Amino acid sequence: MARVAVVTDSSTCLPAVLIEKFGIITVPVTVHLPGADGVDGSDQLSRRISEAVERDQYVRSSHPFITDYLAAIEESGSEEVVVVTPAMEFAGMFRNASLAAELTSRRAVVVDSRTAAAGEALVVLTGSQAAQAGASLAEVVAAIEEASRHVDLVATLETLDPIRRSHRVPAPILSGSPLAGVRSLFRMCDGTVELLGEVGGESAAFDRIRAAYLAGGGAGSAWSTVFHADSPDAAERLCGILGDVDFVSGFSAAMQVHTGPGVIGAAWIPGSEQDGARQRPTDVANG
Repeated sequence: MARVAVVTDSSTCLPAVLIEKFGIITVPVTVHLPGADGVDGSDQLSRRISEAVERDQYVRSSHPFITDYLAAIEESGSEEVVVVTPAMEFAGMFRNASLAAELTSRRAVVVDSRTAAAGEALVVLTGSQAAQAGASLAEVVAAIEEASRHVDLVATLETLDPIRRSHRVPAPILSGSPLAGVRSLFRMCDGTVELLGEVGGESAAFDRIRAAYLAGGGAGSAWSTVFHADSPDAAERLCGILGDVDFVSGFSAAMQVHTGPGVIGAAWIPGSEQDGARQRPTDVANG
């Protein structure tokens, strides 16, 4: 067992094989749907959200409570714990995790990943890899903070309407075209969301994502992923365009509540030549 435990939330949608491989502890983000609730990252949840939205049914999410984080820290089996949360601009988890860290008898540090969803997943993997290699608490925190400064995420949305209604992104950023067939592109980096523009159709959107990926060091990345919201075929096409990525995952269902279905994108942490020597996961897919 690693001397430092890494805790995060289920909105990272990390594939189960990676959670097990790196000993990552996740606390649940719950999505409330008609009939039955679901936990972010679970099978078929994205499809259920899409169906509920199509029927104009009420859907919402709730982040982990202080007690959820406290239980995860206390039951981690380690005396030293790092908790990684989404950027505080996007969710209220940092506050709850910080309060839990104050209440525990263990030595716990909370780090804001400065990103969310698949971007947060890569930050968590960076810290977990360091912890598994025997790094100290300070070294694991430093690895996570370094990854948080460089992680990049670019995605395309089918429509801006759901995110406009959510009021989670400033209105001036969402001044895009409502025309059918036009896809908007966003970058999430350092706690901000930037509109990269609009293009006509999936092919053009994927070309823009590829350009950002290559320009941002994705081809030589320390970690990389393609993610999607109930669009596995499109995710496979994007993988073919980008080339080798570490894994494919679902998009955070808790965020899909605000963005709507059809979100597809890539996240990566630019790497160095030394990163090529690390053990990379292969044939990992989720969602």
